[in-house]
Amino acid sequence: MKSKAGFFKACIMVLALLVVCGAAVSAEAASGPDGKPRYVLGVVLIDMTNQFFVDMIEGGNRAAEDYGVQVIWKSADNSQENQISLTENFIEQGVDCILVNPIDNDAMKPTIEKAAAAGIPTVTMAGQVDVDTNYATVYNDLDNTRQIAEIIGNKIGGAGKVALLYGNKGNLVSDLRQEGFHRGIAKFPGITVVEQPMNWDPAEGMKAAQDIIAANPDLKALHCVSDAVTIAAYQAIVVAGKQDQILVTSYDGNPDSCAMVEAGSFYCTLLTGAKKTGYWNVQMGVALAAGARPEEHILNLDTHLVINEKNIPEFEKMGIEPKRSVITPQEALGRVEKYRDDIYDPDIMAVIERS
Repeated sequence: MKSKAGFFKACIMVLALLVVCGAAVSAEAASGPDGKPRYVLGVVLIDMTNQFFVDMIEGGNRAAEDYGVQVIWKSADNSQENQISLTENFIEQGVDCILVNPIDNDAMKPTIEKAAAAGIPTVTMAGQVDVDTNYATVYNDLDNTRQIAEIIGNKIGGAGKVALLYGNKGNLVSDLRQEGFHRGIAKFPGITVVEQPMNWDPAEGMKAAQDIIAANPDLKALHCVSDAVTIAAYQAIVVAGKQDQILVTSYDGNPDSCAMVEAGSFYCTLLTGAKKTGYWNVQMGVALAAGARPEEHILNLDTHLVINEKNIPEFEKMGIEPKRSVITPQEALGRVEKYRDDIYDPDIMAVIERS
């Protein structure tokens, strides 16, 4: 998304709705004549225990309140079969838009096609499924993780072993973050990457970190593609007594992770903002339910590199390109709580009123 106020103007083609430019409409106006929510969205997450997803739900519910819609949240409990079944249930219920966080993009395609055949638009959150009525909402994961890998390479002197904990193969976010990491590390021929999947699960991440540390006593750094898992993996580092020997970096920028950066336990994280992500995706679902259709099928949300203030000058000297938004942990925490101010779009209320 190119700007908070230009959601439609920048990325959405609406049949006759771009003529709308009035003030915000009240949330009550989004209800039908019977007072019930005009639109119902069905959301299928990978799980609803990971802190990132918990925060996503909070942000998504805030968007539902703002736009006067109903959101039904379901957990796949890390099961592809559950995810397909839950999505098919939403198709049968005839919801107005389905949002799903794919465990496996290819496995979800037949179900997304069923939704399209039923006339239901879909959003694959952090996933890409090539169906005309489907839209993917992502971050610039490839380049973000490349930069983190380059930070690690510079910090450890371009040589040694580093660990990468990724989600699972077939998940777009995990695949992009894994690929970006390897692209960044490729600039340092003296570095060897040891990697394991953690299936977005903190307990699995801790076990993976324990195994890697035991097998590689000379490990110099560890990067994980999800904060909740990085925090668990860090406990394995502490138990091994190697918190002063292993550089830790992360991704997502949740409050606990930002606190770890502030304390010096993590060198950096990447702020996506789970609440903001939840709000953004529900907002996107509302727009689709109201008839909007983005010109692009892949939409990006902005991100920020979070580094302890004392380390920002060091990072800037690394000369890593392209230049990006770099903020302190305290600035990140402020953004986490003010996410609505960044992306609420009154034009969407006008679209709902006219739909």
